Parts: sequence; C-alpha cells; structure tokens
Amino acid sequence: MSEAPRSIRAFVAMMATLACAACSVLDPYDVIGRQLGEAAPVSTEVVPSPPPATLGAAARERAFDFVWRTIDRRYHDPRFNGVDWKTVGERYRPLALAAPDDDAFWDVLDRMTGELRDSHTRVESPRRVALRKRDESITLGLSFIPIGDRLAVDGVHPDSDAWWAGVRPGMIIVSIGGKPAGEAYAKLLAGSRIGSTARARHLQAVRRLVTGAAGEKVAFTFERGDGTRFDAVLARRKVELKRTETHRVLPSGYGYLRFSQWTIPLTLRALGALDELKSTPGLVIDLRGNPGGAVSAVNMMLERFFAHPTVLGRTTTRTGQPVSLFLGAVDIIQLKREIEGDPGAYRGPVAILVDARSASGSELFAGTMQAAGRAKVVGEASCGCLLGFLGYAHVPGGADLAYSEVGFELSNGRKIEGEGVIPDVAVPATLDDLRLYRDRALEQAQALLATMKPSTL
Repeated sequence: MSEAPRSIRAFVAMMATLACAACSVLDPYDVIGRQLGEAAPVSTEVVPSPPPATLGAAARERAFDFVWRTIDRRYHDPRFNGVDWKTVGERYRPLALAAPDDDAFWDVLDRMTGELRDSHTRVESPRRVALRKRDESITLGLSFIPIGDRLAVDGVHPDSDAWWAGVRPGMIIVSIGGKPAGEAYAKLLAGSRIGSTARARHLQAVRRLVTGAAGEKVAFTFERGDGTRFDAVLARRKVELKRTETHRVLPSGYGYLRFSQWTIPLTLRALGALDELKSTPGLVIDLRGNPGGAVSAVNMMLERFFAHPTVLGRTTTRTGQPVSLFLGAVDIIQLKREIEGDPGAYRGPVAILVDARSASGSELFAGTMQAAGRAKVVGEASCGCLLGFLGYAHVPGGADLAYSEVGFELSNGRKIEGEGVIPDVAVPATLDDLRLYRDRALEQAQALLATMKPSTL
C-alpha cells in the first residue's frame, strides 16, 4: 500500500525549509523529503536529472549502496522477515556491478529486494518510473493463469496486438518464443523476483513476459476451445492505464460497485456511487484486479459501512511507535486502526469479490470487512501483498525504491501479508467459464447475499 496520506501534503510546502534544517528529528521517516522529490536522508547522493543513459561503475556502486542501506536502516521489520540482509547484499553486489547493461543492473537490484519475500519492497528502473508517472504501460496486451498443467489466457487488452490477432480468454498458450509454454513459463518463474506468495511471483513472471520495450515482438502459438491452433507474432505497444469506476443495480436487485484502484479521486467517485446504491438490499463490491493504493482511501470507504466507532485492527512499525512528524505533533499513521463510524452507513449485507490480482489496499479493505464480520468474501485467494510504504525514495541513477515501513494486523489477529485474503466461498477459474465469459463468482456472491442479514455494527 503506497503513498503518504493526502492530508499531510498541505504541510509540505510550508514546512520545507524547517524539514531540510532538521529532517532527521522532525521528519524521521523522511515523508516530507519524499513528497518533495528528495532522496531519503540515509544518503547524501544527488540524483542526476535526467539520469545518464549508461551508469558507470562508480554510479552503480552508489545506487547499490543506497538501496541496501535504506532497507537496512528503514525496513519495517528489523529481522528482515528472517533473511540475513547483510549476506544478501554481499551475494548480490558483484552480480549487480557485473550486469551487462543498465536494465539488467536495475533488475538485479529488484531481485535483491525480492529476497525479503515482500512484494511492496522493490526497485523500479528509470524506464518503469517514467511509465508509472505517465500512467502508461508497454505490453503485449494479454495475461494468463495456470489451470491444471496448462496456461490459459484470462485477459486481453482491446487495444493490443493480442486482441486483433484473435486471442481471447479461455485459449491455451501452446508455445512462447518457439518453446513449449510450460518450459518457457518455468524459465520466467526462475528469473522473477521472489514475492510475498506464489501468486505474487506468478504475476511477476507474467510481467516479465508481457512488458518491455515498445516494438519488441514475441511469437506465440494458441489453441482455441475447439482444439484448432494458430500462430501470432505480437508486438509490445504503449497502452494507457485508465482508472475506472462502474456501478449499477443488477437484475437481481442487488447493487454492484467496481473500481480499479484506491486513489483518492477514484474512491470519491466510488463513494458517490455507494450513495446511489444505498437503497439496494445487498451490495457486491468487485475488487478483482484492483492492485491497491492509499490507506487513507481505504479508510474513507470503511467509514461508510460501520454505524458505530469500531476498532478494525492495528498497524506495526519498526520502532513500535506511530509514524509521525514534528516530534510527534502530527501522527500520519496511528498504531490503533479505529474508525468513528457513520450513522448513515450502508447497513445491507456485503459480498466482496477478490482474485490473485487483488492486492494491498484491496486486501486491507476486504480482509478488514471480513474479520469484522461485516462482509463475506467470494472468489480466489488474494495476492497476499499487504504492507505499507510512505512514498518512493529516489535512487542515484534515476530509479525509485519502495520499501515497506508499516505492517497491518486485522481485528482477529490475522496478517494478510504472505497469506492473502481467503474467500468464504472459493470460486476458482475454469476454462469453460473463461470461454463462455461466465462470471461464476458474481453469481455466487449474489446467492450468498440472499442468505445474509443486515448489519448491526
């Protein structure tokens, strides 16, 4: 879960001079520094702007040391999830310095952070940083999941080569780059950074295949549902990552709400939609494919489902203290996760849809609602990727580093990181459902709502 709460941003410009004068005391987490676009104070390295096209040996050493030291001093768990972080650094340092090019160098640093088995702690190369800031992706335009011993297409972007080549959900990938799909996939997994769960590592493997430089091509063989096969050479193309919200009253009479990310603007739209759906007897909130966002956005939504003050869990930090600014005068993140409640809260039963791509903020919302007894969860186990970071630290050489600074524990004592939100009703993906565009999870969610009673919380 990313980004410092928006409420602190009004302080940033006003306090910039003061923060620079005594940042280690007044801003121990360097929240202001990162909001201003400065590097974390554990390094005094000045980041070139724009970054050089090729990093020399000295620049690589500075970048490596910055990443390793920042995590060593700032990571939320002083035990580093049981990993010997010093040994990890000693093992990866020669690999990074000997990388054949800049992209390989940044990839080595990212794989080093993956040793923590933490999907939030990562290094984004300058190329990925630029795409993220423009809300763009360069992609082959398809995604896939293992079903049994085969790789099944489960999504195709309508602006991609894949779509126009005739690739559709439910098709089987037979070969990739001239190699059997299973063999190619195993190689992708082996080269991918370790994630919080096997599901997270699968998503990394998919990303390694489908993203890359614009114009690069990959050859595939696909198999249709009737057993016929076709070959397609797909090029990676730039696509815009649109943030979407949709809602409606379903034919069953239940409300349906789906949004693609936990940003403040999109969550405000979702809250407006919730007002429109308030008279429905039950509500489906679809968080499938939603990778998360800001914890403040999640809290805004949670407030609308509890009529009374409710403790929803707690946060954990390296120091055991709240994340604060100005000698504790401003708490950004408190240890007790508590909401005031809303007398006008939605009282109807709630079913939440999740899948392996539901991560971070989506997991916090779904897991919190489930643990509090306020909702049932339907679908597939979520990513298992729930830690928090307070903004990117800018690495010498132009990359960005995210590192986890906050952990989350639900009201029932469970931690989602490394496990995921486990559905109350499991609905695994099947080839038949993909080929028929049948949404069995949505069907099951509506059937479940019919058995649930309004909330008294």
